[in-house]
Amino acid sequence: MKKIICILLAVLMVVSVSGCSVSEEPEVIENEAVLGKPSSESSSETIEITPSSSGSSSVAESSQSETSSETSSESKAESSSSSSSKPETSSSSQSSVSSESSSLSSAESSSVSESSSESSSSEEKPAENTYAPSGETKAVWISYLEYQSILQGKTKSQFTSNIKTMFSNLAKDGFNTVFVHVRSHSDAMYDSDIFPWSVYCTGTEGKNPGFDPLKIMVSEAHSAGLKIEAWINPYRVKGTSNTSKISERSPAYEWLDTGKVIVLDNGIYYNPADEEVIELIVSGVEEIVRNYDVDGIHFDDYFYPTTAESFDKTYYNDYKAGGGTLKLAAWRRQNVNVLIKEVYSAIKAINSSCRFGVSPAGNMEQNYNTLYCDVYTWVTSKGYVDYICPQIYFGFNNKSRPYLDVLSEFSSMITRNDVELIVGLAAYKAGAEDAYAGENGKKEWINNNDILARQIVAARNEEKYSGFALYRYNSLYNPASGVKNAVRAERENLLEIM
Repeated sequence: MKKIICILLAVLMVVSVSGCSVSEEPEVIENEAVLGKPSSESSSETIEITPSSSGSSSVAESSQSETSSETSSESKAESSSSSSSKPETSSSSQSSVSSESSSLSSAESSSVSESSSESSSSEEKPAENTYAPSGETKAVWISYLEYQSILQGKTKSQFTSNIKTMFSNLAKDGFNTVFVHVRSHSDAMYDSDIFPWSVYCTGTEGKNPGFDPLKIMVSEAHSAGLKIEAWINPYRVKGTSNTSKISERSPAYEWLDTGKVIVLDNGIYYNPADEEVIELIVSGVEEIVRNYDVDGIHFDDYFYPTTAESFDKTYYNDYKAGGGTLKLAAWRRQNVNVLIKEVYSAIKAINSSCRFGVSPAGNMEQNYNTLYCDVYTWVTSKGYVDYICPQIYFGFNNKSRPYLDVLSEFSSMITRNDVELIVGLAAYKAGAEDAYAGENGKKEWINNNDILARQIVAARNEEKYSGFALYRYNSLYNPASGVKNAVRAERENLLEIM
């Protein structure tokens, strides 16, 4: 009987062990909080909202569409904003993913795995333990669009509190530089003897806000350990063709109907061919460098506003009559080159340590033949710029201008050791469809949340690379509600490599 019982017990033990062997293995879900698409579980999280200490509400900014083709400039697009968001740590995101994943069924696990595999496409992930090179510029653009909620109609104390919060957020996350708009439309975010007060200070162009926003920004940026560069759109007067919007204090008002100011359907601009226009822009730069302790002057990508031959025909005819031999396009590029060179010289004559850089469009063909900005000359000749910051607002899978190709193009054209490459990147695209990127690229920013991080890692391999800049603050910290979770994940991945 004892033998029979032992045999029965042995059989039961085998059956028990066999039963365990057919059960599902413990699920192993890769932690994708650092690199790769976040799992569907973490996407349901919300971002904690931290209003500015002034208590002022933020104004939703309308979205401006990009140009209708990839050969056009992907110039800084205006994304929607909400209230200020508090950055979450990557560790909290990781623990959330871990706790959520432990309760997944095998079917859910399979679904997450397939989704992750599909979203990561064929793009390579950045190497782990990638460190920022010494002296790397880590910049964020702060646009006149941000001023609509933090400055316009605010008291001095409210604006100071708002900008202090913004700079604190950036410094805490590891950024070290801000490009702040000081003249976006032939107006001034500072006390100027040349240009009228900006409409974004009070809502009325020419109206004194009662304090100096740039003075406050310089002080608060340096207190936060940030460098600050004054961002200027040199030729743009207005984003509308309505000349009645121009203040009587504006130089453009005096120059209406003189040929020095161009009125087009898409806006009003100074004529780049006019010598007095060049003198005006240079004088405006000198005023800033003399009166404010800025670390640099930063130009945007707005140069020639049109390729039409009519608007500067008289100027070109005069040039030809005087013995000029350049064709129209080359002559226009020369006009812009004169401005860039004179601005550089003016800055260095006042403060040799103040940098000058330009942020051209990410499409060199357009720069050269449409905007007439000769980036080639700037980066190969002495006395033009200290850096260029091309707006490489393309994903890795962009059909006509994939990021790595454009990065290499700009890096390889720099031949001078005193010219650096700062890569301009599109934070505003995180979580959104890239409409003009082609079939393989249009959902790249939706299906991946580590694009900015991988773009920076790739750029660090370029010889002339010295840093990156992200457009823009609200895209990172006050994203539209529909992309909040995607932006949060993108920013967490970004902080991992900073």
